[in-house]
Amino acid sequence: MTGRKTHYTDFCQNHHVPLQLQPWWLDAVCQSGEWNVCLSRDGNGAVTGVWPYYLTRRFGFSVIQQPPLTSYGGPWFRYPDNAQKHPEFEKKALDDLVKQLPRTAFFQQHFFPEVQNWLPLYWAGFRQTTRYTYIFDSLSDLERTKTGFKNTLRTDLKKAERAVDIHCEDDADLLFQLHDLSFHRKGRRPPYPLELFLRLYAALAERGHSIIFIARDRHSGAPHAGLCLAFDTRRASVLLTGANPVYKTHCAVWGLFWEAMRFCSERGLSLDFEGSMDRDIERGFRAFGARLTPYHRIWKAGNKWLEMVYLSVIKRH
Repeated sequence: MTGRKTHYTDFCQNHHVPLQLQPWWLDAVCQSGEWNVCLSRDGNGAVTGVWPYYLTRRFGFSVIQQPPLTSYGGPWFRYPDNAQKHPEFEKKALDDLVKQLPRTAFFQQHFFPEVQNWLPLYWAGFRQTTRYTYIFDSLSDLERTKTGFKNTLRTDLKKAERAVDIHCEDDADLLFQLHDLSFHRKGRRPPYPLELFLRLYAALAERGHSIIFIARDRHSGAPHAGLCLAFDTRRASVLLTGANPVYKTHCAVWGLFWEAMRFCSERGLSLDFEGSMDRDIERGFRAFGARLTPYHRIWKAGNKWLEMVYLSVIKRH
């Protein structure tokens, strides 16, 4: 482990850092490249800002990108107590951190929704695209939350309640099979192998940071759908879902999301759907009444030609 990684591990052990930035998470998912971290320090040498990154190669080029199964990345800060000093603090920290990033042909990361100030990166030549997720900041009052459900969702939840029973099952292989079926229905394959998901799930389960819900047919016991939550003491996020398209009309997936919400309510956790920008998926998430939340996709191309290629790609997605 490099010196920077050692200092970063110490930082994570002594301060709150989201799961997806934890060293053990990055060890699990950064298998086709390597991860490292930039560190910003105050005048006393204490780490006040961190910026982990995943360095890999695409089409022969060196790139920094989101690791698989990892929705967010980017910088994270230990802010001073005085909120009025936060903008100046962020500028200094980001100026320091960005200078430490390795030169690559391309850079792209999705920042956590909490990290809103990307102005110093704009000055450094980075570009930004706004993306969206759906978040429940609090699920302490589930009955009140249910009043925000759309009528179509209420109908789907009743269908699920009649068709399936939902239980916790420590069966990551089954969940990935259902996940694979969801992609197969669209004529695609998951962009990450089973082995990578199993490695990440094992790292989460070892630390008590994951749970899998499986919805099974009430009569035959056949698995309709599955969902995996990753969570710490503050927040939970949907890591993976999957469904057998044969049972699509039974709406088991939405029953699983409701079960995940109940789980978070019992533990005082926020819930990030880590929602897709796909129109059909977004429509389903929106029906729950969670808060539409923007986050930054920050990117930078190494030259004008690569920038033109990237812009032509994102126009199609």
